[in-house]
Amino acid sequence: MTGSESSDKVRQNSEVCAVVSAFNPGPENVENIKWLFRFVSRVVIVDDGSPRDVTDTMSAFEQLGAVVVRLNTNSGIAKALNTGIQEARKRWNPEWIVTMDQDSRFSGDYITAALATAHASDHPDTLGMVCAESHNHAPLPTLGGTREPEVFDPMTSGSMIRSEVFDAVGYFDEDFFIDCVDTEFNARLRDHGFRSLSGRGCDLEHSLGNARPMKIFGWRVRIGQKKLNVYYHPPFRVYYITRNSLVMARRFVGKQPAWVLRRLYMEVQSHIVRFVYGPNRRKHLIAAMAGAKDAWTGRMGKIDDALASRLR
Repeated sequence: MTGSESSDKVRQNSEVCAVVSAFNPGPENVENIKWLFRFVSRVVIVDDGSPRDVTDTMSAFEQLGAVVVRLNTNSGIAKALNTGIQEARKRWNPEWIVTMDQDSRFSGDYITAALATAHASDHPDTLGMVCAESHNHAPLPTLGGTREPEVFDPMTSGSMIRSEVFDAVGYFDEDFFIDCVDTEFNARLRDHGFRSLSGRGCDLEHSLGNARPMKIFGWRVRIGQKKLNVYYHPPFRVYYITRNSLVMARRFVGKQPAWVLRRLYMEVQSHIVRFVYGPNRRKHLIAAMAGAKDAWTGRMGKIDDALASRLR
């Protein structure tokens, strides 16, 4: 069931507030926020220092009923989400906060399904958040082994977090800037004894990025009749992915070794596809090497301007 097919079956939930991180939003994102108001009655949107003139878009968000906060500089998704969460807690003190990307939408009656999962939990005292069960109807990996499966590596978009959890474990790590922000927070939840449950029936419609054909010496790779694609990340993102993955692995390998090794294995697979089949392989390799170096030396925050220019 798609979002449009179920639009007459959803209802607003006042106990959940949505926080959206925005960067250079356009008209299509206004439609996403309009859609979001079908599910929740309170929305905070944080503009992460957009370089474009987004005044009209911000005004459109406010006309829909959203609270808009604008950061003066591009500070990263962690800072944007933290700002929005703190604003929401100060204004309304909601029981739950669902974090969203500007390019995501819920399918079906997502919030009601997430709340049903939370209310049915056998151990509500250890429930930290409820996450999407699937993205674009593709099931997400889980830790498995229990009646209440936990999502292996949930992303921020679509994660419904219990507000009081932030008091116990802290907010998103702003040093990560972007990439692995959600992964690090999820690992920190587990370190404090909380769980990230898979929401039964919770599907998130989410953009997967630019899909490019996977080729070997000009031949289009396929399995059977299925043509394979490489989901492209620009080189500067590969820098953050590499650096933050290594920092996170070092941080949690002592307490969560199996989880860290499984995630590193998946990341290595992505790098192999990126370096062998993807475009801009040389710049991606430079980005990964720089990310590994900064992970070793402990340099965090925003990418160095000179490196960013080199990777463009």
